[in-house]
Amino acid sequence: MEFTLFISYALVGLLAFIIALYSYGWIENHTVGTAKWVSKKMDMMFMPISAKATFQILMIAPFILGLLVFVLFWPRFFTGLLFASVTVLVGFKLPMPLMGYLSKKRQLTINTQLIDGLTLMSSALRSGQSLVQAVQHTAEEMPDPLSQEMNLILSEHRLGLTIEEAFLNFARRVESEDIEMFVTAVVVLRETGGNLAETFDTIVHTIRERLKLENKVSAMTMQGVFQGTILTLTPFGLAFFMTMVDPKHMEPLFTTWPGYILVFIGLFMLSIGALMIKKIVTIRI
Repeated sequence: MEFTLFISYALVGLLAFIIALYSYGWIENHTVGTAKWVSKKMDMMFMPISAKATFQILMIAPFILGLLVFVLFWPRFFTGLLFASVTVLVGFKLPMPLMGYLSKKRQLTINTQLIDGLTLMSSALRSGQSLVQAVQHTAEEMPDPLSQEMNLILSEHRLGLTIEEAFLNFARRVESEDIEMFVTAVVVLRETGGNLAETFDTIVHTIRERLKLENKVSAMTMQGVFQGTILTLTPFGLAFFMTMVDPKHMEPLFTTWPGYILVFIGLFMLSIGALMIKKIVTIRI
């Protein structure tokens, strides 16, 4: 009996070791690799944080959240373990989409501010100022984040880069079609000669009309986005509520193989539905 128990524990330990060994690459990719990417993104958004500090946060935070979820479900061990495991996995995956959302939000803010910024630059150029002076005027008058980017362009120019190279770095940081159009116009006209003020006015008109169209499309698809979000989150909310209210009836769903299969099928179908809704309501302009 003791020998059989020993063999069972040894097999469980070996299985845990194999899982940990094969999971190391995944964990490393979602901690070290993600930490470098997040640190780079935050630096580009003028929120500098070291890759080491980011790695420590990304490594510790998911397990702390998982432990809190496990304690919340105690003494329902298997249910708590299942929800805690899901929480840890989500914790590892969440930083990249979250930083992507913040970066996208900042990009949209810059695109919106670019209309007023280019208008200021156009007025400055018409009054006889140079392009560098126009950039400085825009940096002084506009709020963040566009002001931050304009000041960085000026700092790079003072350190020895040409104004064209500084603008190209600006386009690489923001990764926006509007910024790329603006920077391309600056670089080309500085080389070939041309009226920058009139070109900026044309770009402003183009951006303003595109934003109007985007806002109209966003208003038309908002209802679909809201319905898709509600349909996707409702099953999770119901599962959590029913588990807290009547855990005995929900226990087989998380402790038996038929329950595991039903959960997997439900999550799979829910994911397919969410992807289809997202594809329907996403319209590129």
